[in-house]
Amino acid sequence: MAQASRPIKEAADFLEKIVSRKDRTLVLCHHNSDLDAVASATVLSETLKGMGVDCRAAAAESVSTLGKTILHFFGKEIEVDPPLDFDLVILVDTSGYGHLGDFGAQVREFPGKLAVIDHHRPVEEMQKAAEFYFVKEDYSSESELIFKIISEMGGTLSPEQASLLLSGIISDTAHFRLARPETFGILASLIEAGADYRKMIEILKTPEDPSRRIAMLKAASRSETTRLEDQIIVFSELGSFEGDAASMLVRIGADAAFVGCEDKGDLRLSGRARSEFVEKTGLHMGKFMEELSKTFNGSGGGHPSAASMNGKGKFKDMKKHLFKQLQQKIKPKT
Repeated sequence: MAQASRPIKEAADFLEKIVSRKDRTLVLCHHNSDLDAVASATVLSETLKGMGVDCRAAAAESVSTLGKTILHFFGKEIEVDPPLDFDLVILVDTSGYGHLGDFGAQVREFPGKLAVIDHHRPVEEMQKAAEFYFVKEDYSSESELIFKIISEMGGTLSPEQASLLLSGIISDTAHFRLARPETFGILASLIEAGADYRKMIEILKTPEDPSRRIAMLKAASRSETTRLEDQIIVFSELGSFEGDAASMLVRIGADAAFVGCEDKGDLRLSGRARSEFVEKTGLHMGKFMEELSKTFNGSGGGHPSAASMNGKGKFKDMKKHLFKQLQQKIKPKT
């Protein structure tokens, strides 16, 4: 059965098995975890713990500034790079080992059971590695998926948990610009459960980090623009906030933007695209990044218009290969 058509009940049934088995469980999200990742990991771990499971939430390597802000507001904490002394690790909002940074090597060697509950493009390596693999790529945020699974299990949310999931949805849907029609039904349910919409909006308006503003300016000043057929493609090099920078370049005119860096042979690359670009060219950013990462012994994936990858090599070689692949995929009109 295709991942997208699998019923939510499958994930709920799997989690109920964890409850009955009493597996010591870690719910783990990606490095520099954003609001969606932090909210999903925290609420799922608390739900399982409330059902009698020895369960904790954690992030790989680091938590984003906004992630820390929302956790601090609710007086919650999330572990970073914990010892993997568990029976089961559940990856949420994380499509592959590469999105765990250096901590991914430890998870790869983890001798216990692995499960994936995600909303990014399926990754073959993870499908083979996981005892349970559940992906709903049509969901616009992980928080929506976690809400539906908990609801299917008959669980209830506290107002704080509902607010956490709401913050994840607001963030990952870019304030609902990328939301599905079903997202608004979930929004209503979260507010009914006590989510504080106004407060979450206030938190998301936290003053912007000056270092991020400087990074955006650097990305713009270093950008290189080229045209493939009628598409404007922009490349830039930046050592932080790559995803934000790629999004910014799309907002100011690019059809697709790629921002990356090289640090001692380690490569990182983020890509963003307009929905019109994806529709017109048929290029799925998540699939494209996954394919690109294999050339550089890394991993990658994501959504149709937002994705990332990491690997090993030289930035100039990655950029050259990237452009060559784009030329092949963006064909002249016939």
